[in-house]
Amino acid sequence: MKNLEKRIKDFLINHLAILLILFVFILSGSFLVFGKVSENGSLTLDGSNAKIEKSTEQFIEDSQKALARIMNDDKSSDEKTIEENDKDAVGQGFHTTLEEILSRRRADGDNDNGNGWQCSKYTAYLATGKKDYSRSNPDYGPVHGKDIANWLVKNYGFKYIDVPVPGAIGSTGFNTAYGHTVMYVGNNSVNDANFSPLRVFTHGDNISNYVWVVPGNYNQTTTNNTTTSNNTNSQPTNKINNQSNISTCEKIYVKKGDTMSGIMQKCEGKVNWPLMNDYAKKWYSTKVVPNQSVYDGWNSKYGVGLFEGDIIIKR
Repeated sequence: MKNLEKRIKDFLINHLAILLILFVFILSGSFLVFGKVSENGSLTLDGSNAKIEKSTEQFIEDSQKALARIMNDDKSSDEKTIEENDKDAVGQGFHTTLEEILSRRRADGDNDNGNGWQCSKYTAYLATGKKDYSRSNPDYGPVHGKDIANWLVKNYGFKYIDVPVPGAIGSTGFNTAYGHTVMYVGNNSVNDANFSPLRVFTHGDNISNYVWVVPGNYNQTTTNNTTTSNNTNSQPTNKINNQSNISTCEKIYVKKGDTMSGIMQKCEGKVNWPLMNDYAKKWYSTKVVPNQSVYDGWNSKYGVGLFEGDIIIKR
Protein backbone atom coordinates (compact mmCIF):
# COMPACT_ATOMS: atom_id res chain seq x y z
CA MET A 1 0.00 0.00 0.00
CA LYS A 2 2.81 2.41 0.91
CA ASN A 3 4.57 1.64 -2.38
CA LEU A 4 1.33 2.34 -4.27
CA GLU A 5 0.83 5.63 -2.42
CA LYS A 6 4.44 6.60 -3.13
CA ARG A 7 4.04 5.75 -6.83
CA ILE A 8 0.87 7.85 -7.06
CA LYS A 9 2.54 10.72 -5.22
CA ASP A 10 5.65 10.52 -7.42
CA PHE A 11 3.47 10.39 -10.55
CA LEU A 12 1.49 13.47 -9.52
CA ILE A 13 4.64 15.39 -8.57
CA ASN A 14 6.51 14.39 -11.74
CA HIS A 15 3.57 15.13 -14.03
CA LEU A 16 1.91 18.02 -12.19
CA ALA A 17 3.30 20.63 -14.55
CA ILE A 18 2.10 18.69 -17.62
CA LEU A 19 -1.37 18.14 -16.13
CA LEU A 20 -1.71 21.82 -15.27
CA ILE A 21 -0.58 22.85 -18.76
CA LEU A 22 -3.10 20.46 -20.38
CA PHE A 23 -5.89 21.76 -18.14
CA VAL A 24 -5.07 25.39 -18.93
CA PHE A 25 -4.75 24.57 -22.65
CA ILE A 26 -8.16 22.87 -22.76
CA LEU A 27 -9.80 25.61 -20.69
CA SER A 28 -8.25 28.38 -22.78
CA GLY A 29 -9.21 26.63 -25.98
CA SER A 30 -12.82 26.37 -24.85
CA PHE A 31 -12.98 30.08 -24.10
CA LEU A 32 -11.37 30.99 -27.41
CA VAL A 33 -13.86 28.87 -29.36
CA PHE A 34 -17.06 29.58 -27.41
CA GLY A 35 -16.27 32.74 -25.41
CA LYS A 36 -17.51 36.30 -25.96
CA VAL A 37 -15.66 39.52 -25.18
CA SER A 38 -17.33 41.47 -22.33
CA GLU A 39 -17.34 45.23 -21.76
CA ASN A 40 -14.29 45.20 -19.49
CA GLY A 41 -12.30 43.21 -22.03
CA SER A 42 -12.54 39.85 -20.25
CA LEU A 43 -13.47 36.72 -22.18
CA THR A 44 -16.53 34.88 -20.79
CA LEU A 45 -18.95 32.33 -22.16
CA ASP A 46 -22.03 34.57 -21.90
CA GLY A 47 -20.35 37.94 -22.56
CA SER A 48 -20.81 39.27 -19.01
CA ASN A 49 -17.96 40.90 -17.10
CA ALA A 50 -15.76 38.36 -15.31
CA LYS A 51 -15.43 38.60 -11.52
CA ILE A 52 -12.56 37.00 -9.64
CA GLU A 53 -13.12 36.47 -5.93
CA LYS A 54 -10.31 37.34 -3.51
CA SER A 55 -10.11 33.69 -2.43
CA THR A 56 -9.67 32.65 -6.06
CA GLU A 57 -6.82 35.12 -6.53
CA GLN A 58 -5.15 33.73 -3.39
CA PHE A 59 -5.60 30.17 -4.67
CA ILE A 60 -3.98 31.07 -8.00
CA GLU A 61 -1.06 32.74 -6.21
CA ASP A 62 -0.58 29.78 -3.84
CA SER A 63 -0.73 27.32 -6.75
CA GLN A 64 1.95 29.24 -8.63
CA LYS A 65 4.21 29.22 -5.57
CA ALA A 66 3.62 25.49 -5.03
CA LEU A 67 4.45 24.71 -8.65
CA ALA A 68 7.64 26.78 -8.48
CA ARG A 69 8.68 24.99 -5.28
CA ILE A 70 8.07 21.55 -6.80
CA MET A 71 9.92 22.41 -10.01
CA ASN A 72 12.95 23.88 -8.23
CA ASP A 73 13.34 22.53 -4.70
CA ASP A 74 12.57 18.90 -5.55
CA LYS A 75 14.87 18.82 -8.54
CA SER A 76 17.84 16.49 -8.12
CA SER A 77 21.25 18.13 -8.25
CA ASP A 78 22.55 15.72 -10.90
CA GLU A 79 19.84 13.99 -12.93
CA LYS A 80 22.37 11.97 -14.93
CA THR A 81 23.57 9.99 -11.92
CA ILE A 82 20.84 10.27 -9.24
CA GLU A 83 17.86 8.03 -9.91
CA GLU A 84 14.62 8.56 -7.98
CA ASN A 85 16.50 10.77 -5.52
CA ASP A 86 18.37 7.90 -3.82
CA LYS A 87 15.27 6.01 -2.71
CA ASP A 88 17.34 3.17 -1.19
CA ALA A 89 19.63 5.36 0.92
CA VAL A 90 19.61 4.55 4.63
CA GLY A 91 19.93 6.76 7.68
CA GLN A 92 19.61 9.74 5.40
CA GLY A 93 19.04 13.41 5.91
CA PHE A 94 17.66 15.13 8.95
CA HIS A 95 17.24 11.90 10.92
CA THR A 96 20.77 10.50 10.64
CA THR A 97 23.41 11.20 13.29
CA LEU A 98 27.12 11.89 13.42
CA GLU A 99 27.57 8.51 15.11
CA GLU A 100 25.90 6.74 12.16
CA ILE A 101 28.09 8.62 9.70
CA LEU A 102 31.22 7.68 11.64
CA SER A 103 30.10 4.05 11.93
CA ARG A 104 30.29 3.69 8.13
CA ARG A 105 33.93 4.73 8.05
CA ARG A 106 36.10 2.27 6.11
CA ALA A 107 39.61 1.24 7.12
CA ASP A 108 42.54 2.99 5.47
CA GLY A 109 43.42 1.26 2.21
CA ASP A 110 39.86 0.05 1.55
CA ASN A 111 38.98 0.16 -2.15
CA ASP A 112 35.39 -1.13 -2.07
CA ASN A 113 36.27 -4.69 -3.11
CA GLY A 114 38.17 -3.49 -6.15
CA ASN A 115 35.54 -1.02 -7.37
CA GLY A 116 37.45 1.94 -5.98
CA TRP A 117 36.32 5.04 -4.12
CA GLN A 118 36.15 8.52 -5.59
CA CYS A 119 36.08 11.14 -2.83
CA SER A 120 32.49 12.17 -3.61
CA LYS A 121 31.23 8.58 -3.73
CA TYR A 122 32.88 7.81 -0.39
CA THR A 123 31.60 10.81 1.57
CA ALA A 124 28.12 10.46 0.04
CA TYR A 125 28.16 6.86 1.29
CA LEU A 126 29.27 7.99 4.75
CA ALA A 127 26.48 10.58 4.90
CA THR A 128 23.61 8.56 3.40
CA GLY A 129 24.56 4.87 3.41
CA LYS A 130 24.21 4.71 -0.39
CA LYS A 131 27.19 3.62 -2.49
CA ASP A 132 26.18 3.33 -6.13
CA TYR A 133 25.12 6.30 -8.23
CA SER A 134 26.21 5.41 -11.74
CA ARG A 135 26.06 1.98 -13.37
CA SER A 136 28.41 3.03 -16.16
CA ASN A 137 30.94 4.54 -13.71
CA PRO A 138 30.74 2.48 -10.50
CA ASP A 139 33.51 4.49 -8.81
CA TYR A 140 31.71 7.80 -9.38
CA GLY A 141 29.67 9.71 -6.77
CA PRO A 142 26.48 11.74 -7.12
CA VAL A 143 28.24 15.08 -7.80
CA HIS A 144 31.77 16.47 -7.78
CA GLY A 145 33.54 16.83 -4.45
CA LYS A 146 33.14 20.62 -4.35
CA ASP A 147 29.34 20.18 -4.55
CA ILE A 148 28.83 17.41 -1.96
CA ALA A 149 28.07 19.76 0.96
CA ASN A 150 25.47 21.69 -1.03
CA TRP A 151 24.02 18.44 -2.41
CA LEU A 152 23.52 17.07 1.13
CA VAL A 153 21.84 20.30 2.21
CA LYS A 154 19.56 20.39 -0.81
CA ASN A 155 18.55 16.72 -0.99
CA TYR A 156 19.08 15.28 2.48
CA GLY A 157 18.26 17.95 5.03
CA PHE A 158 21.83 18.58 6.21
CA LYS A 159 22.82 22.04 7.46
CA TYR A 160 25.97 24.16 7.39
CA ILE A 161 28.15 24.51 10.47
CA ASP A 162 31.10 26.88 10.97
CA VAL A 163 33.19 24.65 13.25
CA PRO A 164 33.70 21.05 12.08
CA VAL A 165 33.05 18.19 14.49
CA PRO A 166 33.91 14.51 13.98
CA GLY A 167 31.54 13.15 11.37
CA ALA A 168 31.01 16.49 9.59
CA ILE A 169 31.28 16.36 5.78
CA GLY A 170 33.31 19.07 4.05
CA SER A 171 33.71 20.34 0.49
CA THR A 172 36.53 22.44 -0.95
CA GLY A 173 38.23 23.36 -4.25
CA PHE A 174 35.44 25.62 -5.50
CA ASN A 175 37.80 27.26 -7.99
CA THR A 176 38.72 23.89 -9.53
CA ALA A 177 36.94 21.55 -11.92
CA TYR A 178 36.11 18.79 -9.46
CA GLY A 179 37.07 19.97 -5.97
CA HIS A 180 37.37 17.56 -3.06
CA THR A 181 35.30 16.27 -0.14
CA VAL A 182 36.22 14.68 3.19
CA MET A 183 34.88 13.61 6.57
CA TYR A 184 36.37 15.38 9.58
CA VAL A 185 37.71 13.03 12.30
CA GLY A 186 39.36 15.44 14.75
CA ASN A 187 42.76 17.05 15.43
CA ASN A 188 42.67 18.77 12.00
CA SER A 189 42.64 15.33 10.37
CA VAL A 190 40.24 14.07 7.73
CA ASN A 191 39.18 10.74 6.31
CA ASP A 192 38.66 10.62 2.56
CA ALA A 193 39.19 8.66 -0.63
CA ASN A 194 41.39 9.18 -3.67
CA PHE A 195 44.23 10.60 -1.53
CA SER A 196 45.84 7.35 -2.58
CA PRO A 197 44.06 6.55 -5.87
CA LEU A 198 40.54 5.22 -5.24
CA ARG A 199 41.37 4.13 -1.68
CA VAL A 200 40.37 5.39 1.76
CA PHE A 201 43.00 7.29 3.72
CA THR A 202 43.26 9.34 6.94
CA HIS A 203 45.61 12.33 7.05
CA GLY A 204 46.07 15.86 8.30
CA ASP A 205 44.60 18.69 6.26
CA ASN A 206 44.02 22.45 6.23
CA ILE A 207 40.42 22.38 7.42
CA SER A 208 39.95 26.15 6.95
CA ASN A 209 39.60 25.52 3.20
CA TYR A 210 36.34 23.61 3.61
CA VAL A 211 32.67 24.37 4.13
CA TRP A 212 31.11 21.86 6.54
CA VAL A 213 27.69 20.25 6.88
CA VAL A 214 26.13 18.02 9.54
CA PRO A 215 22.74 16.24 9.87
CA GLY A 216 19.84 18.65 10.20
CA ASN A 217 18.93 17.57 13.74
CA TYR A 218 22.46 18.05 15.11
CA ASN A 219 22.54 20.48 18.04
CA GLN A 220 26.05 21.54 19.03
CA THR A 221 24.90 23.13 22.28
CA THR A 222 23.68 19.80 23.64
CA THR A 223 26.40 17.55 22.21
CA ASN A 224 29.54 17.78 24.32
CA ASN A 225 31.47 14.81 22.97
CA THR A 226 31.44 12.90 19.71
CA THR A 227 33.30 9.60 19.51
CA THR A 228 35.07 8.72 16.29
CA SER A 229 35.69 5.21 15.10
CA ASN A 230 38.81 3.31 14.02
CA ASN A 231 40.88 4.37 17.04
CA THR A 232 40.53 8.14 16.54
CA ASN A 233 40.45 9.92 19.90
CA SER A 234 37.28 11.62 21.09
CA GLN A 235 37.24 15.37 20.60
CA PRO A 236 35.09 17.73 22.70
CA THR A 237 33.34 20.08 20.28
CA ASN A 238 34.35 23.14 22.29
CA LYS A 239 38.02 22.44 21.56
CA ILE A 240 37.73 22.14 17.81
CA ASN A 241 37.48 25.84 17.16
CA ASN A 242 41.02 27.03 16.70
CA GLN A 243 40.38 27.77 13.01
CA SER A 244 36.76 28.89 13.33
CA ASN A 245 35.68 32.03 11.49
CA ILE A 246 39.16 32.69 10.12
CA SER A 247 38.77 34.55 6.84
CA THR A 248 41.34 34.11 4.08
CA CYS A 249 41.56 35.42 0.55
CA GLU A 250 39.95 32.19 -0.62
CA LYS A 251 37.10 32.07 1.93
CA ILE A 252 35.42 34.95 3.78
CA TYR A 253 33.15 34.66 6.81
CA VAL A 254 30.86 37.60 6.12
CA LYS A 255 30.32 39.88 9.10
CA LYS A 256 28.15 42.95 9.50
CA GLY A 257 29.73 45.90 7.71
CA ASP A 258 31.81 43.84 5.26
CA THR A 259 32.05 45.25 1.73
CA MET A 260 33.60 44.03 -1.50
CA SER A 261 35.84 47.08 -1.56
CA GLY A 262 37.12 46.13 1.89
CA ILE A 263 37.72 42.55 0.78
CA MET A 264 39.47 43.76 -2.37
CA GLN A 265 41.65 46.12 -0.33
CA LYS A 266 42.64 43.31 2.02
CA CYS A 267 43.27 40.67 -0.63
CA GLU A 268 44.56 42.73 -3.56
CA GLY A 269 46.29 45.52 -1.65
CA LYS A 270 44.17 48.24 -3.27
CA VAL A 271 40.67 49.02 -4.46
CA ASN A 272 40.36 49.07 -8.25
CA TRP A 273 36.83 50.33 -8.89
CA PRO A 274 36.79 49.72 -12.69
CA LEU A 275 37.47 46.02 -11.96
CA MET A 276 35.09 45.76 -9.01
CA ASN A 277 32.27 44.01 -10.90
CA ASP A 278 34.64 41.39 -12.32
CA TYR A 279 36.12 40.87 -8.87
CA ALA A 280 32.67 40.44 -7.32
CA LYS A 281 31.84 37.80 -9.94
CA LYS A 282 34.64 35.61 -8.54
CA TRP A 283 33.12 35.37 -5.04
CA TYR A 284 30.26 32.92 -4.47
CA SER A 285 27.88 32.29 -1.58
CA THR A 286 27.97 28.81 -0.02
CA LYS A 287 25.31 29.13 2.70
CA VAL A 288 22.67 31.81 2.14
CA VAL A 289 22.27 31.58 -1.64
CA PRO A 290 24.56 28.71 -2.73
CA ASN A 291 26.36 29.26 -6.04
CA GLN A 292 25.22 32.90 -6.38
CA SER A 293 28.05 35.35 -6.95
CA VAL A 294 28.27 38.61 -5.04
CA TYR A 295 27.81 40.43 -8.35
CA ASP A 296 24.66 38.42 -9.15
CA GLY A 297 23.39 39.24 -5.65
CA TRP A 298 23.77 42.95 -6.34
CA ASN A 299 21.63 42.53 -9.45
CA SER A 300 19.02 40.23 -7.92
CA LYS A 301 15.55 41.43 -6.92
CA TYR A 302 16.87 41.79 -3.36
CA GLY A 303 19.94 43.77 -4.40
CA VAL A 304 22.12 42.12 -1.76
CA GLY A 305 25.51 40.61 -2.52
CA LEU A 306 26.95 40.11 0.96
CA PHE A 307 24.80 38.50 3.65
CA GLU A 308 25.82 38.65 7.29
CA GLY A 309 26.64 35.12 8.47
CA ASP A 310 27.29 33.80 4.96
CA ILE A 311 30.52 32.14 3.83
CA ILE A 312 31.72 33.25 0.41
CA ILE A 313 34.47 31.49 -1.51
CA LYS A 314 36.61 32.63 -4.43
CA ARG A 315 36.45 30.61 -7.64
